[in-house]
Amino acid sequence: MSTPTPTGKTWVDSAPPLLPYRYGLFSVASLTDGDGPWQRAGIEYFTDHCAQGGYVLGMCPAPAQGGGTTHDKTVFGGPELAEGSEPFTVYSRAQCNAVGFEDPRGMALTRLALIEEREAERAFTELILGQPDPRYPLGQGAAAVGLRRALGALEADAALHYAGAPTLHAPRWTQPYWDAANLLQPNGDTGNQRLTRLDAPVALGGGYASNPFDPDAALAGGEFWLVATGTVRGQRSAPFANETFTTSDNTRMALAERTYAFDTDCYRAAVLVTVEGGA
Repeated sequence: MSTPTPTGKTWVDSAPPLLPYRYGLFSVASLTDGDGPWQRAGIEYFTDHCAQGGYVLGMCPAPAQGGGTTHDKTVFGGPELAEGSEPFTVYSRAQCNAVGFEDPRGMALTRLALIEEREAERAFTELILGQPDPRYPLGQGAAAVGLRRALGALEADAALHYAGAPTLHAPRWTQPYWDAANLLQPNGDTGNQRLTRLDAPVALGGGYASNPFDPDAALAGGEFWLVATGTVRGQRSAPFANETFTTSDNTRMALAERTYAFDTDCYRAAVLVTVEGGA
């Protein structure tokens, strides 16, 4: 890359301001900054948040026909291990002829801050949302349904199989259909988050694939997978940049990086949605 030179047009010292990118993955994730062992192998922990139980009638057990009592309690579970994504690194590379290229590290770090949420969403799609064998509340292989029905199915399924509010993930192009169906509301505590009417956070990710299970396989027009997870947490390192200079071609290069790992607790479910014919 050669150093840009003036073209005769009026030179302005800075680019116009950006409106902030909102309502993506970072709006629903609890992010913790800092280095740690997670950078080598990711995150895992034991969780009770998908625990199952049951109920029995009455207070005192009574003899049951065939032996035992009416208070046999057959639903049980042991420790459940939740595993997050493997670590991944988001990067931005700045490279140019050394003449007039005064701060490659600063440029790389600035650009990293601009693109890291989108790139984190792409990795999150592959490493978490698109992993095989989610729960299918409407049945595996079920035909695509409208957005209202899909949302209701996922929130009902989460109530039965997860102890808290789910987090919903949808590609960003679906936003007009959520609003047309009046399915979302702002979070009163933060203007950067959208919630369902049952207060489940919704991420509308620009880096999310319509088909996270096979991003290269096209879905029918107007279709996408709506995925629900448990609470989203992210670990991330401090951003850093390294710079090199190549004497053979007089080039300066800086690479800015930041390492991430996400986890979503023990719950993940998916419904195929169509927006054709309304939500």
